[in-house]
Amino acid sequence: MIRHAEGAYGPRQHAIVPDFPDDAFAGLAEFYDTYRIRYPQSLIDALCTGAGAGGTGDGRLMDIACGTGHVALPLSPHFREVWAVDQDPGMVEAGRRAAAATGVGNVRWMVGRAEDLEAPAGAFTLITVGNAFHRLHRRLVAEKAKTWLAPDGWLAVLGSNSFWTGPEAWQAIARDVICKWSAKPQSVKQQPAEGPRETFEEALRFAGFDDIQERAFTVAHEWALDEFMGCVRSTTVGSRRALGEAAEPMEADLRNALLDYDKRGRYREDVRFFLILVRRPA
Repeated sequence: MIRHAEGAYGPRQHAIVPDFPDDAFAGLAEFYDTYRIRYPQSLIDALCTGAGAGGTGDGRLMDIACGTGHVALPLSPHFREVWAVDQDPGMVEAGRRAAAATGVGNVRWMVGRAEDLEAPAGAFTLITVGNAFHRLHRRLVAEKAKTWLAPDGWLAVLGSNSFWTGPEAWQAIARDVICKWSAKPQSVKQQPAEGPRETFEEALRFAGFDDIQERAFTVAHEWALDEFMGCVRSTTVGSRRALGEAAEPMEADLRNALLDYDKRGRYREDVRFFLILVRRPA
């Protein structure tokens, strides 16, 4: 068992029952798919090996809160069938287009909340949640996942740090600028300010998972300024929809602040990914 007490980007404590709007990512699919950093192949390989799915081409995968398919698509060759579920129709449609463009034909794309999803018991060999577990009712979703898993099935939670929490000086500059223009600066923390909280691991234990394995993967990444601006637009705080009339002045302010920091418009960070893997209890 590999344990990291602080996790890959801190203790990851979030409200036990999150309170995020259902349409938080409405209209952001294009920016999300284009500018969000993909999971490294080393993590995908470790997930396949840990869950016993490497190269088998068998079994069934469910990807919860799938977004535009950043987990479902690279894992699709390892499974006979994939269910990819997200509550945002735009995300699901972008994932469907990406699958068609790359010749992936074994993904069943569905629009819906994970908390409301109905699925056959014992039907899935692997269930994944990528960079969205904090937005879900984790205890409920984990309990439902336990019933959907086959007897030797696995549940995997994937994610990474972001510029909201990163230690680089340029990331602090970006946060300060966005908070200055945001009507809801508290939302930068990506969680309600008050109320009881829990870690991902605590939610999994509550649902009955006990042997919790965790691995960390660090990948160096350098942003070009335009790429980073696109990433900001993909977030629920920095998007033009969220900022409204403040969007254009915020973007101009952010560009100027980042160019003052580095006139080349290049910004380096170490992206810390994590993989939490649990097996269905006997």
